[in-house]
Amino acid sequence: MMVGHIVLRRREPGMARPHRTPGGTVTTGFALVIAVLAVIATFLVDPIAAGATLGAFALFMVYFGLYSRHHLVAAAPDEEFAALAEAEEELT
Repeated sequence: MMVGHIVLRRREPGMARPHRTPGGTVTTGFALVIAVLAVIATFLVDPIAAGATLGAFALFMVYFGLYSRHHLVAAAPDEEFAALAEAEEELT
């Protein structure tokens, strides 16, 4: 997300956004550096904790890939808007 924020701020500076980031890309860049250092520190300090976290992340990714993503799309706002538009067309 941080990299995406920086890229969008550089490529599309005039794009309308629902919120502003205090400090702009400087704040986001700082957060990115801190996050990378935290990940590196986790592997250096406690490899068991890092492995457990990696394992939990892998399980959540499998859950999302096999089950959750199929159920999220069915209830997505875009799907609901499409159904409403189709129903309105039938009325006219």
